[in-house]
Amino acid sequence: MSMVAEKESTASNDAAGTPILSVRDLVVEFPRPNNTPFRAVNGVSFELRQGETLGIVGESGSGKTMIALSILGIVPLPGRIIEGSITLLGKRIDNLSLAELQKVRGNDVGIVFQDPMTGLNPVRNVGSQLKESVRRHQHVSAAEATEIAFHALDDVGIPAARDRLKAYPHELSGGLRQRVMIALALINHPDLIVADEPTTALDSTIQAQILDLLRARLDKSTIIMITHDLGVAAEICDRISVMYAGRMVETGSIADVLSGPRHPYTEGLLAAVPKFDVRRPTLVPIPGQPPTADDAITGCSFAPRCTHAQSKCNERPELELIDGRPVSCWFPRPGAAG
Repeated sequence: MSMVAEKESTASNDAAGTPILSVRDLVVEFPRPNNTPFRAVNGVSFELRQGETLGIVGESGSGKTMIALSILGIVPLPGRIIEGSITLLGKRIDNLSLAELQKVRGNDVGIVFQDPMTGLNPVRNVGSQLKESVRRHQHVSAAEATEIAFHALDDVGIPAARDRLKAYPHELSGGLRQRVMIALALINHPDLIVADEPTTALDSTIQAQILDLLRARLDKSTIIMITHDLGVAAEICDRISVMYAGRMVETGSIADVLSGPRHPYTEGLLAAVPKFDVRRPTLVPIPGQPPTADDAITGCSFAPRCTHAQSKCNERPELELIDGRPVSCWFPRPGAAG
């Protein structure tokens, strides 16, 4: 059985049974000089099944990217996973050795970084980087790897794809570099794609093209879309999880969350999105700033910025089902009318 056929067979089983990805009670911690560690991710749990696209949204510093790095096993030192588990395709991967992780990266899970210049080697041409990934995970000759690399670039819409194999990252535009990153993420047909802010540094036209590329993969791969842009999440995601200060504060279908947010932070994010409608109300910014690594958080982390906070908010709320949707708030918002 070919590698692609084997992956498709596995994916069919996962769709009917166990999740492709299961994250349970994940805690990522960084030490600090005052001996009080900073938890960049604090007790996050979620699951993904075949073909689902989950959007993880929130402001910078909320812990979104750290979840992606945890899945790949590349949490920057001195940070480390201290609690929880990450299970991919039925196998725990948070406790694997480096050699075992290298078999997972690029094969079972691919990643698209926000800045392709940090994800691509600047002193190697594009073709050599693509071919290295192919030959690491597929039993093919050098000539076959070259053809696979050519088709990977062609599939993501790079013009003169064969010539581009010889190009170095600095010789390509930002949009073309991001297409190369997507080709690299997809080249071994991974079951899971993690896209970490893949459109942030691009203009609106190129952004739309990159989203179209990812959307074309929706029937073949499971995708985690990490973004601060609710518009991007609305375009491509089935479900959305809103993060604040390392915790997920609300999760639900994209339609439910965007039409009737229950957490005040989600409500604030939506109120701050510009709408090109003369009848819209004035934009309402969220007051204050997100907590930093030096801030001590005892109760609800959003309480200092929340206009609905009460004394009860000095205690930390846990995720509880509210109308079938997990929400972490003592005083959830009404949600959609009717």
